[in-house]
Amino acid sequence: MSDSKTITALEIGTGKMQVFIGEVVDDKLLNFIGSGQAATEGVKKADIVDIRRAASQAQAAIVMAERSASAQIKSVCLGISGTHIKGFRNVGSANVSGADGVVRREDVERAKEDARTKSLAEGRSYIHRICCGYYVDDKFCTNPLGLSGRRVDAEYWMMHGDNDRIASAIHAVESFGIEVEHLVFSGIASALAVTSPQQKIDGVLCVDIGCGTSDYAYYRHGHIVQAGVIPVGGDHITNDLSFGIRLTRKNSERVKIHCGKANLSEDERGMQFWSLGDKQIGDKKIPLDAVNRIIRARLEELFLLLREDIQEYLTEDGIKEVVLTGGTSNLDGICELAAAVLERPCGKGRFDSSIGEKLRYQEYATALGLLEYARIEGAKSSRKKSGWLGKTFGQLFNI
Repeated sequence: MSDSKTITALEIGTGKMQVFIGEVVDDKLLNFIGSGQAATEGVKKADIVDIRRAASQAQAAIVMAERSASAQIKSVCLGISGTHIKGFRNVGSANVSGADGVVRREDVERAKEDARTKSLAEGRSYIHRICCGYYVDDKFCTNPLGLSGRRVDAEYWMMHGDNDRIASAIHAVESFGIEVEHLVFSGIASALAVTSPQQKIDGVLCVDIGCGTSDYAYYRHGHIVQAGVIPVGGDHITNDLSFGIRLTRKNSERVKIHCGKANLSEDERGMQFWSLGDKQIGDKKIPLDAVNRIIRARLEELFLLLREDIQEYLTEDGIKEVVLTGGTSNLDGICELAAAVLERPCGKGRFDSSIGEKLRYQEYATALGLLEYARIEGAKSSRKKSGWLGKTFGQLFNI
C-alpha cells in the first residue's frame, strides 16, 4: 500500500505571499494539488516590519491554498530571507583515533561536532549549518570514511540571522495555529528548484533576484559551499525608474516589465514609448535608452556586489556557470549582463521536466524549492525510522 502525505511551502516575500501544497507518495512522487497567493504587507526588503499585517496576508494566502486543495494545512516549510542573514565558513578537526590510521565514522562525527558548535554573538541564531566537504590531511574529499590519514577536517558554511526577525517570521505563521516544520533560506530553496544534480556537482551559482533582495547559493561537488543575501532587488529598479523618469511607482513597475531591458541594440537606442500608453493629457514620450541606462546601472551594482561576495570562487576550478531566477530574471538581456560582470556563462533557471508547465515560472522558484526541501527532509525522516535506503531523488511534480 502506498503512503501519501501533504506538504506545504510558504514564501514570505517582499512582493508576494506564496503558498504551494504538494502530495508526497512513498517519499518519491510529488503531486501539486493547490496554491494561494496574497499581496505582501508589513514586509520591507524581505524583513517583516509589521507582524500583524504580514500575518494577516500570510493567512489569506494559506486560506486560499486550503480551499484550492480541499485540505487543511497543519505545518509549513517556511522560506526566509532578509539583509539580517549572514554566513561564515568554519572548519572542525579531529585526530584519527584508530591505530591503523583509517578514518572511521566516529572520527568524522567529532570533526563535524567541532565545526558545528561555534558560538554566535548575542541576539543571533543559526538557520543552517551546512557541511561543504571534508579534508583528510588537508586533501579535499566528499566522503572521508575508509581513507588513511592522521587528521580529518569538516568544513561548514554557517548561516545565521537576527533572533527577533526570525521570531517575527515564525510568529507570522504560528499565530494562527500552523507549525513551522522547516525554516529554510530562500536562496537554497530556489537552487533546489532550478538547478540539476549535475550542475551542483560541476559548480553552479544560483541567484534569485527578488523584489527586495537577491539570494544566492553556490554548489560544488554536490554540496552548498556558500550562500548569502545581496541587498538589491527588483524594487530598487522600480524606485530608480520612478525617480529618474518621474513616473508613479505603479507606472514605473509597468515600464520595467514591458519595456525594461538590460541591453539595447543600436536600433533600439533611438526608440521612444509613451509612459502611460493612452496618449492623453499627462502622457509623455520616454527614450528607451534612458530606461535602459537606469536599469543597467542598478543591475551592474547587483552583480558587482555579488562578485565581491563570491570572488574567491571565480577561479578555473570554482564556479562554472551562473543561473538566474526570480521575477526580475525575466528582464531581457539580464543574463548577458551577468555573464559580462561575473565572467561566467549565465542562463535562466530550468525546471525539471516533471514540473507542470503552469508552474514553470521563475517567480515560483522559491516556493517550488521549499516543497522539494520538505520532500527530501521527509524522505530522510522515513529512512531513519524504517531503515529503508531508497532513492534519494524522486519526481518533483506530476500534474
